[in-house]
Amino acid sequence: MPSETASAGPQSTTAWLRVAFWKKPLHLLVDEDVPGHGHAPGSGSGSGDAASPSGSGRREMERTLELFDLIMIGIGGTVGAGVFATAGLIASAYAGPGAILSWLIAGLGCILSGFSFMELSCLIPSAGSTYAYAYHALGELPAMFAGFLLTLEYGISSAGGARSWSDKFTTWLETEWQITGPEWMKPADSTMDLYAGLLMTLCVSVVLLGMQAGKVLVNVVTMTKISVVVFIILVGLARFNADNVTPFLPEAATNSAGQLVYGWPGVFLGASASFFGYIGYDEVCCLAGEAKNPTHNIPRAVIGTIVGAAVLSTLATLSLVGMQRYSDIDTAESYGRAFEHVGWPWAATVVATGEVVTMPITTLIGFLAQPRVQYAMARDGLLPAVFAQVDDTGNLFRGTLLCGIAVILIATFVPFQILWNFISLGILVAFNLTNASLLLVRAARLRDGANGEARERTHSVLIVVFLVTSFLAAFHWQKSVIAPAPPAADPRHETYAAHYMRHLGPVVASACSLLAFAAMCALKYVEVAAAAPPSRKSTRLSHKRKTSGAGLSHEIHLSAFARTVDGSGVAMHRLPTSADEAEDESDADSTPRSDAALELELGRDADCTKSEADSTDADTASCATTSSSASLRRGIRSAAAGSTVDGVSTAGLKANARPELASESTAEEPESATFQAPLVPFTPCVAIFFNWFLFAQMDASSVVLIALWMLLALAVYVGYSAHHSLARQQLRYHRVETS
Repeated sequence: MPSETASAGPQSTTAWLRVAFWKKPLHLLVDEDVPGHGHAPGSGSGSGDAASPSGSGRREMERTLELFDLIMIGIGGTVGAGVFATAGLIASAYAGPGAILSWLIAGLGCILSGFSFMELSCLIPSAGSTYAYAYHALGELPAMFAGFLLTLEYGISSAGGARSWSDKFTTWLETEWQITGPEWMKPADSTMDLYAGLLMTLCVSVVLLGMQAGKVLVNVVTMTKISVVVFIILVGLARFNADNVTPFLPEAATNSAGQLVYGWPGVFLGASASFFGYIGYDEVCCLAGEAKNPTHNIPRAVIGTIVGAAVLSTLATLSLVGMQRYSDIDTAESYGRAFEHVGWPWAATVVATGEVVTMPITTLIGFLAQPRVQYAMARDGLLPAVFAQVDDTGNLFRGTLLCGIAVILIATFVPFQILWNFISLGILVAFNLTNASLLLVRAARLRDGANGEARERTHSVLIVVFLVTSFLAAFHWQKSVIAPAPPAADPRHETYAAHYMRHLGPVVASACSLLAFAAMCALKYVEVAAAAPPSRKSTRLSHKRKTSGAGLSHEIHLSAFARTVDGSGVAMHRLPTSADEAEDESDADSTPRSDAALELELGRDADCTKSEADSTDADTASCATTSSSASLRRGIRSAAAGSTVDGVSTAGLKANARPELASESTAEEPESATFQAPLVPFTPCVAIFFNWFLFAQMDASSVVLIALWMLLALAVYVGYSAHHSLARQQLRYHRVETS
């Protein structure tokens, strides 16, 4: 039985913090992915005992999404919102014809964050996206925050998309068909919008039918949307007038809000606005748990989505500014009015109809990811188990229904005029959690070199320094230089904040920028100076010396096993470092070890198996998962090709973890072909600064709303999640140190 102290839960702040910031080790994340990867061909969909490494009979979602499906999901969720909603605004109010450059710059900024998503999706190819990455790199409580931020991006924003479609739909009925809908559907004196509620109900119903039906609809409607954008490009370029784009960069000016617009300042301001036209590319990472060959297809889908969105948005903007001078563009109905301006009203009708028909796909795709986030959180105990239940068809029916009811109510009754900046702010924070996770994952790899622990601590401190200084730099540049507050009519009535920004803001911005740059360079120096990691043989021997005479493994942090024992071989199949040596199989097989020694090395607790009969279902599941995880890792290490471990084909595990191993018969492993972000730490650091810069443009009310949203996440964690989470179970079975 677990000790009374452990079973009673953490009694001190230190113990609580250890649990809240417990990091989920890679071998647990990989084990979760086994059902989708590892069952032998013909073994079914991954449901039932045969497909479950734990033998618990837990069903898994089917892997049905091909690369084409993922790209359609990505483009369907991004293209359209930017083209139809913001292209005219950027050209008219910010950059003029230079809006073309704004879209390209924003696309480059998205690619920088996209690199982090691409590498981490190879390392952790499971449902959850930023949530899963944060759980491994930052800890359980930050993962809880990430899950709530993703709920803003997916569930709540899909409801907002339904409200936006309702406005477009009613306008289209009135202008194209001279039809005024019934007043009770959308009362003028009420926030109720039944059009939005009906669209949201339709989207929830499609998702309830399962991924197979949903992806067919997504593919068809997304191709239709792409066709509409291509129509805009071709027809618009046919009426292109070079005089409308001269000068390409209008002379800089100051608008009523005190912002520098047009010229190069306007181009960068437009890039900030157009960045949100790319939002949605990360959704393909959230669906990694249902993607075929995710370590190869997810990175391709991410880059394909960003490049596709950039090409379509840039060319559509080019056609717009070529048809009509930027100062005359209607920001509400940009393309419709432009086509009418050139004498082709029929083209305006085609565009308006195409927008109304295809706009709902953004709502559908946004909601499609929401049950997957809840599924990942529920599997880790952070949400009730009902959200992790998979039916016989591999669908998250109950979890989808519950969250669907919530978003239908939001779409029907909640106005979104003040919520869009709040949602955008949450997305920016989620992106920076992903970038920070990549930096911390790279930092963790320094442990295996000379002075590994000291280097890792230094690396982590530098990451924190960069996050703080880059935020302060971005904030001060925005408030003191780019968009300073207008001077007061009477200097005596100037506020302290305005006085501070006017006199000290540029100085603080410059100083913080230098500190952030120095921290970024220091991160690279620490990484380059690290010695090459030792072989697995020396790592195992080092681990044995550390644990010699320690008795049971209660004092060994579980995350240590993910990097020091043979279980790390499983994790590093996903993404080994460039200096990772080929595994010495002969050494692993030549030293026989007893079951007890294996259990100690793998972190198994004798109390775990003894207490299963007296434990709750959650406790037993946690214990069974740990036991099966140990057995599975032993099998992967020592079983011959084609053998099975707990009913799972070892060859299937290897073939799916790294496809090139399917035909590998030698003892050495070939180098990994999975994606690694280039120029780390520079690319994630620049992406972090870019996101902070956008963050600084948001109004104070949005920041307050985000703070309240995070407090809600904390309340849920303290009230429910901390008592049922995976870290709690690890504490119960002595996997987390409490002192």
